[in-house]
Amino acid sequence: MTHGAHFTHVVDRTLNALAEVLGADGAALMLIDDHDRPRAVGGTDADGRRLELAQERSGSGPSIESLARDEDVLINDLYAERPSGFPGVAAQTYGVRAVLSVPLRADDRVIGSLDFYDRVSHEWQPAEVRAGGRLAELMVMVLKALAHKSPFSGQS
Repeated sequence: MTHGAHFTHVVDRTLNALAEVLGADGAALMLIDDHDRPRAVGGTDADGRRLELAQERSGSGPSIESLARDEDVLINDLYAERPSGFPGVAAQTYGVRAVLSVPLRADDRVIGSLDFYDRVSHEWQPAEVRAGGRLAELMVMVLKALAHKSPFSGQS
């Protein structure tokens, strides 16, 4: 398995596990590239990948706001008018309604955002938001392990 394929495989499995732990329908990942641009990295399914790609293309959405503000962004219904929702993004992401976007931080800077989503609109509960933050910390640990040659990757 090539390094790129290994990265994608591990990220996809991690996103699936994190969504399951939170009880969300899915999760998706956006990372900041070397030119400080947000880039869609992956999602648990086609809906998650469409969510991230729509935000990358439009420069708008929960992930983009989470990255810009360095804080959690809670969207109860993606189809709601601004500022409560992102109808332009929703039009491109048919299966996503509620989104919790959590910034990913490493070395005192934001490196990306982790989106949890559900297919029905609802209000995100404080316990879900706290858990999402903790799960984002786990995602950062996985990304750091993948970025470095380590015993975890089978390389030394």
